[in-house]
Amino acid sequence: MKRRAPFRRAAQHFSFTEFAFMFLLSVLFSISVVLSNHICITGGTYAGTIKENYIAPYSVADFGTFAVLVVVSFIIAMLAYGLCRHQLSRPAKEQAGIHPLMTKPILLYTGCIALLHIPYLLAYWPGFIFGDSISSINQALGNTGYSNHHPVAYTLLIQGCISLAHSLGLSTTSGCALYSLFQTVIMALSYSILIQWIVQRLGARKVWAVALIALFGITPYIATYSIAMWKDPLFSAAIVVITVLLFDLVATKGAIATTSKAWIPLFAFESIVIAFLRSNGIAIEALLLVGLLAYAILDRKRSDSRMLAVVSAIPAIAIAASLLITGPIYNSLGISPNEKVEGLGVPLNQMARVVTYDGDTTESDKEYMSSLLPLEQYQEVYAPTCTDPLKWNTQFNPEPLTDDFWPHWLSMLVKNPLVYFEAWEMQTFGYWTVNHPSVVFHQGNISGGVPRTAEDPREAPSLGIQPKNLFGNDLVYSILPYNNYSIPIGWLTWLLLFISMAFALVKKTKWILPLIPSLALILSLLIASPIWYWERYAAALQFLLPFYITMLFVIPKINGSTEQTAQK
Repeated sequence: MKRRAPFRRAAQHFSFTEFAFMFLLSVLFSISVVLSNHICITGGTYAGTIKENYIAPYSVADFGTFAVLVVVSFIIAMLAYGLCRHQLSRPAKEQAGIHPLMTKPILLYTGCIALLHIPYLLAYWPGFIFGDSISSINQALGNTGYSNHHPVAYTLLIQGCISLAHSLGLSTTSGCALYSLFQTVIMALSYSILIQWIVQRLGARKVWAVALIALFGITPYIATYSIAMWKDPLFSAAIVVITVLLFDLVATKGAIATTSKAWIPLFAFESIVIAFLRSNGIAIEALLLVGLLAYAILDRKRSDSRMLAVVSAIPAIAIAASLLITGPIYNSLGISPNEKVEGLGVPLNQMARVVTYDGDTTESDKEYMSSLLPLEQYQEVYAPTCTDPLKWNTQFNPEPLTDDFWPHWLSMLVKNPLVYFEAWEMQTFGYWTVNHPSVVFHQGNISGGVPRTAEDPREAPSLGIQPKNLFGNDLVYSILPYNNYSIPIGWLTWLLLFISMAFALVKKTKWILPLIPSLALILSLLIASPIWYWERYAAALQFLLPFYITMLFVIPKINGSTEQTAQK
Protein backbone atom coordinates (compact mmCIF):
# COMPACT_ATOMS: atom_id res chain seq x y z
CA MET A 1 0.00 0.00 0.00
CA LYS A 2 2.86 2.38 0.76
CA ARG A 3 4.12 2.05 -2.76
CA ARG A 4 0.79 3.32 -4.07
CA ALA A 5 0.68 6.29 -1.72
CA PRO A 6 2.34 8.80 -4.08
CA PHE A 7 0.02 7.78 -6.92
CA ARG A 8 -3.04 8.01 -4.69
CA ARG A 9 -2.00 11.44 -3.53
CA ALA A 10 -1.28 12.46 -7.11
CA ALA A 11 -4.84 11.66 -8.15
CA GLN A 12 -6.51 13.55 -5.31
CA HIS A 13 -7.32 17.15 -4.53
CA PHE A 14 -6.86 18.65 -7.96
CA SER A 15 -8.40 22.09 -8.35
CA PHE A 16 -10.66 23.13 -11.19
CA THR A 17 -7.86 25.31 -12.56
CA GLU A 18 -5.49 22.34 -12.67
CA PHE A 19 -8.05 20.19 -14.45
CA ALA A 20 -8.86 23.00 -16.89
CA PHE A 21 -5.29 23.78 -17.92
CA MET A 22 -4.26 20.15 -18.26
CA PHE A 23 -7.39 19.54 -20.32
CA LEU A 24 -6.49 22.50 -22.54
CA LEU A 25 -2.99 21.11 -23.01
CA SER A 26 -4.48 17.71 -23.90
CA VAL A 27 -6.82 19.28 -26.46
CA LEU A 28 -3.97 21.17 -28.13
CA PHE A 29 -1.78 18.07 -28.11
CA SER A 30 -4.58 15.98 -29.67
CA ILE A 31 -5.18 18.58 -32.36
CA SER A 32 -1.47 18.48 -33.23
CA VAL A 33 -1.60 14.69 -33.65
CA VAL A 34 -4.66 14.84 -35.93
CA LEU A 35 -3.10 17.62 -38.01
CA SER A 36 0.11 15.64 -38.35
CA ASN A 37 -1.81 12.61 -39.58
CA HIS A 38 -2.91 14.60 -42.62
CA ILE A 39 0.43 16.12 -43.58
CA CYS A 40 1.68 14.16 -46.59
CA ILE A 41 5.33 14.42 -47.53
CA THR A 42 5.94 12.48 -50.73
CA GLY A 43 8.60 14.71 -52.29
CA GLY A 44 11.70 16.50 -51.13
CA THR A 45 11.21 18.79 -48.16
CA TYR A 46 13.43 21.51 -49.62
CA ALA A 47 11.87 22.09 -53.02
CA GLY A 48 8.88 19.72 -53.02
CA THR A 49 5.86 21.20 -54.79
CA ILE A 50 2.21 21.34 -53.76
CA LYS A 51 1.63 18.11 -55.67
CA GLU A 52 4.26 16.31 -53.59
CA ASN A 53 3.80 17.85 -50.15
CA TYR A 54 0.23 18.58 -49.18
CA ILE A 55 -2.51 18.27 -46.56
CA ALA A 56 -4.83 15.32 -47.11
CA PRO A 57 -8.60 15.86 -46.69
CA TYR A 58 -10.11 15.43 -43.24
CA SER A 59 -12.98 13.06 -42.49
CA VAL A 60 -15.56 12.29 -39.80
CA ALA A 61 -13.21 9.62 -38.43
CA ASP A 62 -10.87 12.40 -37.30
CA PHE A 63 -13.40 13.47 -34.67
CA GLY A 64 -13.29 9.98 -33.17
CA THR A 65 -9.49 9.97 -33.22
CA PHE A 66 -9.47 13.39 -31.61
CA ALA A 67 -11.88 12.33 -28.85
CA VAL A 68 -9.86 9.23 -27.97
CA LEU A 69 -6.62 11.21 -27.97
CA VAL A 70 -8.06 13.85 -25.67
CA VAL A 71 -9.18 11.26 -23.13
CA VAL A 72 -5.94 9.28 -23.20
CA SER A 73 -3.63 12.30 -23.20
CA PHE A 74 -5.65 13.98 -20.43
CA ILE A 75 -5.33 10.94 -18.18
CA ILE A 76 -1.58 10.75 -18.85
CA ALA A 77 -1.17 14.50 -18.37
CA MET A 78 -3.03 14.48 -15.03
CA LEU A 79 -1.03 11.53 -13.78
CA ALA A 80 2.24 13.13 -14.83
CA TYR A 81 1.20 16.47 -13.37
CA GLY A 82 0.20 14.84 -10.11
CA LEU A 83 3.60 13.19 -9.83
CA CYS A 84 5.32 16.49 -10.64
CA ARG A 85 3.25 18.33 -8.06
CA HIS A 86 4.07 15.71 -5.45
CA GLN A 87 7.77 15.86 -6.34
CA LEU A 88 7.92 19.66 -6.26
CA SER A 89 6.01 20.00 -2.99
CA ARG A 90 7.58 17.24 -0.93
CA PRO A 91 10.18 18.23 1.68
CA ALA A 92 13.70 17.25 0.72
CA LYS A 93 15.68 14.95 2.98
CA GLU A 94 18.45 17.51 2.94
CA GLN A 95 18.51 21.13 1.94
CA ALA A 96 21.23 22.35 -0.38
CA GLY A 97 22.71 25.76 -0.97
CA ILE A 98 23.73 26.83 -4.45
CA HIS A 99 27.50 27.03 -4.53
CA PRO A 100 29.47 28.09 -7.62
CA LEU A 101 30.30 25.14 -9.85
CA MET A 102 33.71 23.59 -9.28
CA THR A 103 36.12 24.37 -12.08
CA LYS A 104 38.42 21.32 -12.08
CA PRO A 105 35.71 18.73 -12.84
CA ILE A 106 34.39 20.95 -15.65
CA LEU A 107 37.83 21.12 -17.26
CA LEU A 108 38.27 17.37 -16.84
CA TYR A 109 34.89 16.62 -18.43
CA THR A 110 35.64 19.08 -21.26
CA GLY A 111 38.88 17.28 -22.09
CA CYS A 112 37.17 13.87 -22.06
CA ILE A 113 34.30 14.92 -24.32
CA ALA A 114 36.57 16.79 -26.73
CA LEU A 115 38.85 13.75 -27.03
CA LEU A 116 35.84 11.54 -27.77
CA HIS A 117 34.86 13.91 -30.59
CA ILE A 118 38.33 14.08 -32.17
CA PRO A 119 37.90 10.81 -34.16
CA TYR A 120 34.97 12.41 -35.98
CA LEU A 121 37.14 15.40 -36.87
CA LEU A 122 39.83 13.09 -38.21
CA ALA A 123 37.30 11.09 -40.24
CA TYR A 124 35.68 14.20 -41.74
CA TRP A 125 38.70 16.49 -41.83
CA PRO A 126 38.70 19.49 -41.54
CA GLY A 127 35.16 19.34 -40.14
CA PHE A 128 31.86 19.59 -41.98
CA ILE A 129 31.86 22.46 -44.45
CA PHE A 130 28.54 23.53 -45.96
CA GLY A 131 27.29 26.12 -48.40
CA ASP A 132 26.85 28.55 -45.49
CA SER A 133 30.45 27.86 -44.45
CA ILE A 134 31.73 28.49 -47.98
CA SER A 135 30.11 31.93 -47.95
CA SER A 136 31.88 32.89 -44.71
CA ILE A 137 35.19 31.34 -45.84
CA ASN A 138 35.08 33.41 -49.03
CA GLN A 139 34.66 36.52 -46.91
CA ALA A 140 37.42 35.41 -44.55
CA LEU A 141 39.80 34.96 -47.50
CA GLY A 142 38.91 38.37 -48.93
CA ASN A 143 37.29 36.92 -52.03
CA THR A 144 34.04 38.75 -51.30
CA GLY A 145 33.04 41.64 -49.09
CA TYR A 146 31.60 41.16 -45.62
CA SER A 147 27.89 40.42 -45.42
CA ASN A 148 25.73 39.94 -42.35
CA HIS A 149 23.61 37.32 -44.17
CA HIS A 150 25.72 34.92 -42.12
CA PRO A 151 26.70 36.82 -38.96
CA VAL A 152 29.91 38.79 -39.34
CA ALA A 153 30.89 37.73 -35.80
CA TYR A 154 30.84 34.09 -36.93
CA THR A 155 32.79 34.95 -40.11
CA LEU A 156 35.44 36.77 -38.06
CA LEU A 157 35.94 33.67 -35.93
CA ILE A 158 36.58 31.63 -39.06
CA GLN A 159 38.86 34.36 -40.41
CA GLY A 160 40.85 34.41 -37.18
CA CYS A 161 41.45 30.66 -37.36
CA ILE A 162 42.43 30.74 -41.05
CA SER A 163 44.71 33.75 -40.53
CA LEU A 164 46.42 32.03 -37.61
CA ALA A 165 46.98 28.93 -39.72
CA HIS A 166 48.39 31.01 -42.58
CA SER A 167 50.72 32.87 -40.22
CA LEU A 168 52.13 29.52 -39.13
CA GLY A 169 52.69 28.48 -42.72
CA LEU A 170 49.71 26.13 -42.72
CA SER A 171 46.93 25.74 -45.27
CA THR A 172 43.36 27.00 -45.37
CA THR A 173 42.34 23.41 -44.68
CA SER A 174 44.28 23.58 -41.41
CA GLY A 175 42.58 26.88 -40.62
CA CYS A 176 39.16 25.27 -41.00
CA ALA A 177 40.31 22.34 -38.87
CA LEU A 178 41.47 24.81 -36.22
CA TYR A 179 38.01 26.38 -36.21
CA SER A 180 36.39 22.93 -35.90
CA LEU A 181 38.71 22.10 -32.99
CA PHE A 182 37.93 25.42 -31.31
CA GLN A 183 34.20 24.82 -31.69
CA THR A 184 34.56 21.24 -30.43
CA VAL A 185 36.21 22.49 -27.23
CA ILE A 186 33.58 25.20 -26.69
CA MET A 187 30.77 22.71 -27.20
CA ALA A 188 32.44 20.22 -24.85
CA LEU A 189 32.79 23.01 -22.28
CA SER A 190 29.08 23.81 -22.43
CA TYR A 191 28.15 20.14 -22.02
CA SER A 192 30.59 19.89 -19.10
CA ILE A 193 29.09 22.90 -17.33
CA LEU A 194 25.71 21.21 -17.63
CA ILE A 195 27.09 17.88 -16.37
CA GLN A 196 28.78 19.47 -13.37
CA TRP A 197 25.62 21.43 -12.60
CA ILE A 198 23.58 18.21 -12.55
CA VAL A 199 26.10 16.32 -10.40
CA GLN A 200 26.73 19.17 -7.99
CA ARG A 201 23.16 20.36 -7.55
CA LEU A 202 21.83 16.82 -7.09
CA GLY A 203 24.74 15.72 -4.94
CA ALA A 204 24.93 12.75 -7.32
CA ARG A 205 27.65 10.15 -7.48
CA LYS A 206 30.45 10.46 -9.99
CA VAL A 207 29.03 7.53 -11.94
CA TRP A 208 26.37 9.94 -13.21
CA ALA A 209 29.06 12.25 -14.50
CA VAL A 210 30.66 9.32 -16.32
CA ALA A 211 27.30 8.36 -17.84
CA LEU A 212 26.65 11.90 -19.04
CA ILE A 213 30.17 12.24 -20.44
CA ALA A 214 29.52 9.05 -22.42
CA LEU A 215 26.17 10.42 -23.60
CA PHE A 216 27.61 13.69 -24.87
CA GLY A 217 30.89 12.16 -26.00
CA ILE A 218 29.97 9.11 -28.05
CA THR A 219 26.54 10.02 -29.46
CA PRO A 220 27.17 10.50 -33.22
CA TYR A 221 24.54 13.22 -33.53
CA ILE A 222 26.21 15.35 -30.86
CA ALA A 223 29.77 14.66 -32.04
CA THR A 224 29.04 15.56 -35.67
CA TYR A 225 27.16 18.72 -34.66
CA SER A 226 30.23 19.84 -32.71
CA ILE A 227 32.43 19.80 -35.84
CA ALA A 228 29.85 21.34 -38.17
CA MET A 229 30.88 24.76 -39.49
CA TRP A 230 27.60 26.47 -38.78
CA LYS A 231 26.87 29.37 -36.49
CA ASP A 232 24.26 27.23 -34.72
CA PRO A 233 26.53 25.06 -32.51
CA LEU A 234 28.06 28.03 -30.67
CA PHE A 235 24.61 29.60 -30.40
CA SER A 236 23.24 26.36 -28.91
CA ALA A 237 26.13 26.20 -26.44
CA ALA A 238 25.25 29.71 -25.25
CA ILE A 239 21.61 28.72 -24.72
CA VAL A 240 22.72 25.72 -22.62
CA VAL A 241 25.02 27.75 -20.38
CA ILE A 242 22.68 30.71 -19.90
CA THR A 243 19.89 28.30 -18.89
CA VAL A 244 22.03 26.88 -16.09
CA LEU A 245 23.00 30.40 -14.97
CA LEU A 246 19.35 31.48 -14.80
CA PHE A 247 18.43 28.52 -12.62
CA ASP A 248 21.11 29.45 -10.09
CA LEU A 249 19.97 33.08 -10.21
CA VAL A 250 16.45 32.08 -9.18
CA ALA A 251 17.68 29.51 -6.66
CA THR A 252 19.74 32.12 -4.80
CA LYS A 253 17.23 34.94 -5.26
CA GLY A 254 19.80 36.91 -7.19
CA ALA A 255 22.66 36.47 -4.74
CA ILE A 256 24.77 34.28 -7.05
CA ALA A 257 25.39 37.33 -9.24
CA THR A 258 27.18 38.93 -6.29
CA THR A 259 28.85 35.98 -4.63
CA SER A 260 30.24 34.36 -7.77
CA LYS A 261 32.87 36.40 -9.59
CA ALA A 262 32.26 34.46 -12.80
CA TRP A 263 28.46 34.66 -12.97
CA ILE A 264 27.91 38.16 -14.41
CA PRO A 265 30.81 38.03 -16.93
CA LEU A 266 29.65 34.62 -18.15
CA PHE A 267 26.00 35.70 -18.32
CA ALA A 268 26.96 38.84 -20.24
CA PHE A 269 29.19 36.90 -22.64
CA GLU A 270 26.50 34.31 -23.42
CA SER A 271 23.93 37.07 -23.92
CA ILE A 272 26.20 38.74 -26.47
CA VAL A 273 26.76 35.43 -28.26
CA ILE A 274 23.01 34.79 -28.48
CA ALA A 275 22.28 38.30 -29.75
CA PHE A 276 25.00 38.29 -32.42
CA LEU A 277 25.11 34.73 -33.76
CA ARG A 278 21.53 34.17 -34.90
CA SER A 279 18.84 36.40 -36.34
CA ASN A 280 16.35 35.20 -33.70
CA GLY A 281 18.85 35.90 -30.92
CA ILE A 282 17.50 39.40 -30.33
CA ALA A 283 13.97 38.03 -29.92
CA ILE A 284 15.23 35.49 -27.38
CA GLU A 285 17.09 38.20 -25.45
CA ALA A 286 13.99 40.42 -25.55
CA LEU A 287 11.79 37.71 -24.02
CA LEU A 288 14.50 36.99 -21.45
CA LEU A 289 14.56 40.68 -20.57
CA VAL A 290 10.79 40.64 -20.01
CA GLY A 291 11.12 37.52 -17.86
CA LEU A 292 13.90 39.01 -15.74
CA LEU A 293 11.97 42.24 -15.18
CA ALA A 294 8.83 40.30 -14.25
CA TYR A 295 10.82 38.18 -11.79
CA ALA A 296 12.51 41.24 -10.29
CA ILE A 297 9.14 42.95 -9.75
CA LEU A 298 7.11 39.97 -8.54
CA ASP A 299 9.82 38.63 -6.23
CA ARG A 300 11.21 41.99 -5.09
CA LYS A 301 10.42 41.44 -1.40
CA ARG A 302 12.27 38.14 -1.24
CA SER A 303 15.13 38.71 -3.67
CA ASP A 304 18.08 41.03 -4.17
CA SER A 305 16.15 43.52 -6.28
CA ARG A 306 19.20 45.73 -6.89
CA MET A 307 21.23 42.88 -8.32
CA LEU A 308 18.26 41.62 -10.37
CA ALA A 309 18.01 45.09 -11.90
CA VAL A 310 21.67 44.89 -12.88
CA VAL A 311 21.17 41.43 -14.39
CA SER A 312 18.09 42.64 -16.29
CA ALA A 313 20.19 45.37 -17.88
CA ILE A 314 22.51 42.80 -19.50
CA PRO A 315 20.10 41.46 -22.16
CA ALA A 316 18.97 45.03 -22.79
CA ILE A 317 22.58 46.04 -23.44
CA ALA A 318 23.11 42.97 -25.64
CA ILE A 319 20.05 43.90 -27.74
CA ALA A 320 21.13 47.54 -28.04
CA ALA A 321 24.69 46.55 -28.96
CA SER A 322 23.48 44.14 -31.61
CA LEU A 323 21.10 46.66 -33.18
CA LEU A 324 23.74 49.42 -33.12
CA ILE A 325 26.62 47.35 -34.49
CA THR A 326 24.71 45.37 -37.12
CA GLY A 327 22.83 48.53 -38.13
CA PRO A 328 24.53 51.94 -38.30
CA ILE A 329 28.08 50.70 -37.68
CA TYR A 330 27.93 47.94 -40.30
CA ASN A 331 26.38 50.41 -42.75
CA SER A 332 29.19 52.89 -42.17
CA LEU A 333 31.74 50.11 -42.80
CA GLY A 334 30.02 49.04 -46.01
CA ILE A 335 28.98 45.65 -44.63
CA SER A 336 25.91 44.32 -46.39
CA PRO A 337 22.98 43.85 -43.99
CA ASN A 338 21.02 40.66 -43.64
CA GLU A 339 18.29 40.49 -46.28
CA LYS A 340 14.82 41.46 -45.07
CA VAL A 341 13.40 38.29 -46.62
CA GLU A 342 15.34 36.20 -44.06
CA GLY A 343 12.96 37.27 -41.29
CA LEU A 344 9.79 36.79 -43.32
CA GLY A 345 9.91 33.07 -44.11
CA VAL A 346 6.55 32.00 -42.73
CA PRO A 347 4.55 35.17 -43.63
CA LEU A 348 5.94 35.16 -47.17
CA ASN A 349 5.04 31.52 -47.72
CA GLN A 350 1.55 32.19 -46.35
CA MET A 351 0.99 34.85 -48.98
CA ALA A 352 2.51 32.66 -51.67
CA ARG A 353 0.16 29.81 -50.76
CA VAL A 354 -2.84 32.09 -51.19
CA VAL A 355 -1.73 32.96 -54.71
CA THR A 356 -0.82 29.34 -55.51
CA TYR A 357 -4.24 28.08 -54.48
CA ASP A 358 -6.03 31.02 -56.13
CA GLY A 359 -7.27 32.40 -52.82
CA ASP A 360 -9.35 35.51 -52.23
CA THR A 361 -7.25 38.60 -52.94
CA THR A 362 -7.85 42.22 -53.87
CA GLU A 363 -6.41 43.73 -57.04
CA SER A 364 -3.93 45.61 -54.88
CA ASP A 365 -2.79 42.36 -53.25
CA LYS A 366 -2.37 40.73 -56.67
CA GLU A 367 -0.31 43.64 -57.92
CA TYR A 368 1.88 43.46 -54.86
CA MET A 369 2.43 39.70 -55.16
CA SER A 370 3.11 40.11 -58.88
CA SER A 371 5.79 42.67 -58.06
CA LEU A 372 7.55 39.99 -56.01
CA LEU A 373 7.20 37.21 -58.58
CA PRO A 374 5.05 36.85 -61.71
CA LEU A 375 1.73 35.37 -60.59
CA GLU A 376 1.91 32.48 -63.03
CA GLN A 377 5.21 31.36 -61.45
CA TYR A 378 3.90 30.72 -57.91
CA GLN A 379 2.50 27.25 -58.56
CA GLU A 380 5.88 26.06 -59.79
CA VAL A 381 8.05 27.96 -57.32
CA TYR A 382 6.10 27.77 -54.05
CA ALA A 383 7.39 24.96 -51.80
CA PRO A 384 5.07 24.29 -48.81
CA THR A 385 7.87 23.20 -46.46
CA CYS A 386 10.60 25.74 -47.25
CA THR A 387 10.85 29.38 -48.27
CA ASP A 388 14.20 29.08 -50.06
CA PRO A 389 12.90 28.03 -53.52
CA LEU A 390 10.78 31.19 -53.54
CA LYS A 391 13.19 33.74 -52.11
CA TRP A 392 16.19 32.46 -54.12
CA ASN A 393 14.31 32.17 -57.40
CA THR A 394 16.00 34.21 -60.12
CA GLN A 395 12.75 36.07 -60.87
CA PHE A 396 12.01 36.90 -57.23
CA ASN A 397 12.23 40.62 -56.51
CA PRO A 398 12.84 41.36 -52.80
CA GLU A 399 12.65 45.14 -53.11
CA PRO A 400 8.85 45.43 -52.44
CA LEU A 401 9.34 43.65 -49.09
CA THR A 402 10.45 46.97 -47.63
CA ASP A 403 7.25 48.67 -48.74
CA ASP A 404 3.76 47.77 -47.45
CA PHE A 405 4.50 44.10 -46.84
CA TRP A 406 2.56 43.82 -43.60
CA PRO A 407 -0.57 45.67 -44.77
CA HIS A 408 -0.84 43.24 -47.69
CA TRP A 409 -0.07 40.30 -45.42
CA LEU A 410 -2.91 41.37 -43.11
CA SER A 411 -5.29 42.00 -46.01
CA MET A 412 -4.75 38.48 -47.32
CA LEU A 413 -4.96 36.97 -43.83
CA VAL A 414 -8.44 38.39 -43.24
CA LYS A 415 -9.71 36.80 -46.45
CA ASN A 416 -7.77 33.52 -46.23
CA PRO A 417 -7.25 32.54 -42.58
CA LEU A 418 -7.44 28.77 -43.27
CA VAL A 419 -4.90 28.97 -46.09
CA TYR A 420 -2.58 30.96 -43.82
CA PHE A 421 -2.91 28.34 -41.10
CA GLU A 422 -2.16 25.54 -43.55
CA ALA A 423 0.92 27.39 -44.79
CA TRP A 424 2.13 27.83 -41.20
CA GLU A 425 1.36 24.20 -40.47
CA MET A 426 3.38 22.90 -43.42
CA GLN A 427 6.37 25.10 -42.68
CA THR A 428 6.65 24.50 -38.93
CA PHE A 429 5.21 21.04 -38.19
CA GLY A 430 8.63 19.54 -37.54
CA TYR A 431 8.90 21.63 -34.37
CA TRP A 432 5.58 20.56 -32.83
CA THR A 433 4.60 17.16 -34.22
CA VAL A 434 5.12 14.08 -32.06
CA ASN A 435 3.99 11.47 -34.55
CA HIS A 436 4.91 12.41 -38.12
CA PRO A 437 7.30 9.73 -39.46
CA SER A 438 9.43 12.20 -41.39
CA VAL A 439 10.31 13.88 -38.09
CA VAL A 440 10.30 10.96 -35.68
CA PHE A 441 12.77 9.04 -37.84
CA HIS A 442 14.66 12.03 -39.22
CA GLN A 443 18.43 11.57 -39.51
CA GLY A 444 19.44 14.38 -41.83
CA ASN A 445 20.86 17.08 -39.60
CA ILE A 446 24.28 17.01 -41.29
CA SER A 447 23.31 15.68 -44.72
CA GLY A 448 20.63 18.39 -45.00
CA GLY A 449 23.43 20.94 -45.29
CA VAL A 450 25.15 19.00 -48.10
CA PRO A 451 28.59 18.70 -46.47
CA ARG A 452 31.71 18.99 -48.60
CA THR A 453 33.43 15.66 -47.93
CA ALA A 454 36.37 13.70 -49.33
CA GLU A 455 33.94 11.91 -51.67
CA ASP A 456 32.13 15.10 -52.73
CA PRO A 457 34.30 18.20 -52.09
CA ARG A 458 32.42 20.38 -54.62
CA GLU A 459 33.86 23.91 -54.58
CA ALA A 460 36.06 23.39 -51.49
CA PRO A 461 39.30 22.64 -53.44
CA SER A 462 38.99 25.94 -55.33
CA LEU A 463 39.34 27.67 -51.93
CA GLY A 464 42.39 25.63 -50.98
CA ILE A 465 40.37 23.26 -48.79
CA GLN A 466 40.99 19.54 -49.18
CA PRO A 467 38.46 17.40 -47.26
CA LYS A 468 40.03 14.08 -46.26
CA ASN A 469 39.47 10.96 -44.25
CA LEU A 470 42.69 10.95 -42.21
CA PHE A 471 42.07 7.36 -41.15
CA GLY A 472 42.51 6.36 -44.79
CA ASN A 473 39.83 3.67 -44.57
CA ASP A 474 36.18 4.08 -45.53
CA LEU A 475 35.21 1.51 -42.91
CA VAL A 476 35.43 4.30 -40.36
CA TYR A 477 32.28 5.87 -41.86
CA SER A 478 30.19 2.93 -40.65
CA ILE A 479 31.68 3.29 -37.17
CA LEU A 480 31.44 7.09 -37.09
CA PRO A 481 28.34 7.92 -39.20
CA TYR A 482 27.33 11.52 -39.79
CA ASN A 483 23.64 10.75 -40.29
CA ASN A 484 22.16 9.64 -37.00
CA TYR A 485 18.97 9.73 -34.98
CA SER A 486 18.20 12.45 -32.45
CA ILE A 487 15.30 13.18 -30.12
CA PRO A 488 12.53 14.90 -32.17
CA ILE A 489 12.22 18.58 -31.33
CA GLY A 490 8.40 18.30 -31.20
CA TRP A 491 8.63 15.94 -28.23
CA LEU A 492 10.71 18.52 -26.37
CA THR A 493 8.34 21.35 -27.30
CA TRP A 494 5.45 19.59 -25.60
CA LEU A 495 7.62 18.64 -22.62
CA LEU A 496 8.58 22.29 -22.16
CA LEU A 497 4.93 23.38 -22.34
CA PHE A 498 3.97 20.73 -19.78
CA ILE A 499 6.73 21.64 -17.32
CA SER A 500 6.05 25.37 -17.66
CA MET A 501 2.34 24.82 -17.05
CA ALA A 502 3.09 22.59 -14.07
CA PHE A 503 5.30 25.27 -12.49
CA ALA A 504 2.57 27.86 -12.95
CA LEU A 505 -0.14 25.62 -11.48
CA VAL A 506 1.86 24.71 -8.35
CA LYS A 507 2.64 28.40 -7.83
CA LYS A 508 6.32 28.04 -8.63
CA THR A 509 6.13 30.38 -11.60
CA LYS A 510 9.58 31.84 -10.97
CA TRP A 511 11.12 28.55 -12.11
CA ILE A 512 9.85 29.23 -15.61
CA LEU A 513 12.60 31.87 -15.92
CA PRO A 514 15.37 29.32 -16.64
CA LEU A 515 13.13 27.86 -19.36
CA ILE A 516 12.60 31.18 -21.15
CA PRO A 517 15.59 30.81 -23.53
CA SER A 518 14.28 27.39 -24.60
CA LEU A 519 10.68 28.58 -24.88
CA ALA A 520 11.73 31.71 -26.77
CA LEU A 521 13.85 29.64 -29.15
CA ILE A 522 11.02 27.32 -30.10
CA LEU A 523 8.55 30.23 -30.29
CA SER A 524 10.83 32.09 -32.72
CA LEU A 525 10.97 29.00 -34.95
CA LEU A 526 7.18 28.61 -34.86
CA ILE A 527 6.85 32.22 -36.00
CA ALA A 528 9.65 32.57 -38.52
CA SER A 529 11.24 29.22 -39.38
CA PRO A 530 12.61 29.19 -42.93
CA ILE A 531 12.11 25.44 -43.24
CA TRP A 532 9.76 22.77 -41.87
CA TYR A 533 12.40 21.09 -39.69
CA TRP A 534 16.10 21.18 -39.07
CA GLU A 535 17.49 19.95 -35.77
CA ARG A 536 20.45 22.32 -35.85
CA TYR A 537 18.17 25.30 -35.19
CA ALA A 538 16.84 23.89 -31.89
CA ALA A 539 19.61 21.50 -30.84
CA ALA A 540 19.92 23.32 -27.51
CA LEU A 541 16.61 21.77 -26.44
CA GLN A 542 18.02 18.30 -27.07
CA PHE A 543 21.16 19.03 -25.06
CA LEU A 544 19.10 20.46 -22.21
CA LEU A 545 16.82 17.44 -21.80
CA PRO A 546 18.83 16.22 -18.74
CA PHE A 547 18.40 19.72 -17.26
CA TYR A 548 14.62 19.76 -17.73
CA ILE A 549 14.34 16.48 -15.84
CA THR A 550 16.94 17.27 -13.19
CA MET A 551 15.44 20.60 -12.19
CA LEU A 552 12.32 18.80 -10.92
CA PHE A 553 14.54 17.03 -8.39
CA VAL A 554 16.78 19.98 -7.55
CA ILE A 555 14.02 22.48 -6.77
CA PRO A 556 12.76 20.65 -3.63
CA LYS A 557 16.31 20.65 -2.26
CA ILE A 558 16.64 24.40 -2.44
CA ASN A 559 15.80 26.37 0.67
CA GLY A 560 16.41 29.65 -1.11
CA SER A 561 18.74 30.90 1.57
CA THR A 562 21.25 33.25 0.03
CA GLU A 563 23.50 32.76 3.03
CA GLN A 564 24.26 29.25 1.82
CA THR A 565 25.67 30.49 -1.44
CA ALA A 566 29.43 30.13 -1.38
CA GLN A 567 31.52 33.23 -1.28
CA LYS A 568 34.38 33.65 -3.69
